[in-house]
Amino acid sequence: MSAISVAGVEPREVVTPRTIEELAGIVRALHAERKPFAFVGGGTHLELGNSPRALDTVVRTTALDAVVDYAPEDQTITVEAGMTLGELDRVLAEHGQMLPLDVADRERATVGGTVATNVYGRRRQRYGTAKDLIVGVGIVRPDGVRARGGGKVVKNVAGFDLPKLMVGSLGTLGAIATVTFRLYPIPKSTRAAVLRFEHEASIDEALRALVACRLEPESVALYNDRALVVTFVGTEPGVAEQMRTLLEQIVPGAEADAAELTELEREAYEQRERAVRRDGPWRLRVIAPPSEPVATVANTIPASPLAVPVAYPMLGVSLHALSDATFAGGSDATPDWHVRDLRATVAAGTHNRGHVVFDAMPDAARGLVDAWGPPPPSFALMQALKHNFDPLGLCNPGRSVGGL
Repeated sequence: MSAISVAGVEPREVVTPRTIEELAGIVRALHAERKPFAFVGGGTHLELGNSPRALDTVVRTTALDAVVDYAPEDQTITVEAGMTLGELDRVLAEHGQMLPLDVADRERATVGGTVATNVYGRRRQRYGTAKDLIVGVGIVRPDGVRARGGGKVVKNVAGFDLPKLMVGSLGTLGAIATVTFRLYPIPKSTRAAVLRFEHEASIDEALRALVACRLEPESVALYNDRALVVTFVGTEPGVAEQMRTLLEQIVPGAEADAAELTELEREAYEQRERAVRRDGPWRLRVIAPPSEPVATVANTIPASPLAVPVAYPMLGVSLHALSDATFAGGSDATPDWHVRDLRATVAAGTHNRGHVVFDAMPDAARGLVDAWGPPPPSFALMQALKHNFDPLGLCNPGRSVGGL
């Protein structure tokens, strides 16, 4: 047995192809033998999703780590899926460029895994998710046939927007082999300020003022000690003007104390964000419309000593790391009972517009707790796509929403 566990399930074997053609050959053989399989990159999000119904082989993509094509003047790059974001950062930095996707461990997280899990962080506010940054993709279908979509190529798959379909697919539609991204220049200037509030209602007032003043922060992150960190990036004059507007126009009317952060202080806040995305046996996201008051969403989740919750209030997302004690207690209560209660509390507190996604849970809870919750209204379309790409249901079966 392998040391790799995919959402609590260990495969019979792990194989690591050295080339994309070898990857395709492995998948063809598994498909022909009707053996269920999954794809793994750096393994930083193996706890995400439900347990696969069956798993014979894990195909690791970490050896597929080459730069396929890089055109700095066009601000695009194509890389193999096994390249880590840390290595990609170093390649791009030589040309003053970056890929603004946030992960907890850039030296382990791979390009393909980041796309497949649709991981995002605070910079989503300015740059969007992988769906906004991906322009092309090369895949190996579940039957081992190679296909491409988007970017500079014309060979698409049955008219689908293949690059965007692969974002968040969790490897259920095939293996991501190469990815083409559009890039951004590394900002000339980065400055951040922390606003501290006595009352939660004042936070919402400050957020409304941010929008009214037409400021364009790179990110806005809220910590549970009522600390709102606002970060600006861009040219030095532009960043200075936005910071001045924040401190001189918004803060006085928001009943907040404010101070600009040093680089070390800014990094400390970002480390707190990475911790809540990495630590704890139970990790979850609460997703609600940004119009919901900050306190309404934040107060639906119990406090935990493991990691400070972080919210992106202008995105309607909050991150929480909880201990086993949160889902224990009561003579007859099981973890799934506590999860149902938590989900009901979130729904009630957000006028039935918020929901909970579990990014990690103990293996003992798997099979009792659905990581995703009820399927979305688009589930019938998702089922049709899965059947189109993987009619035999061999590719990471059961890991995604609704058991796809």
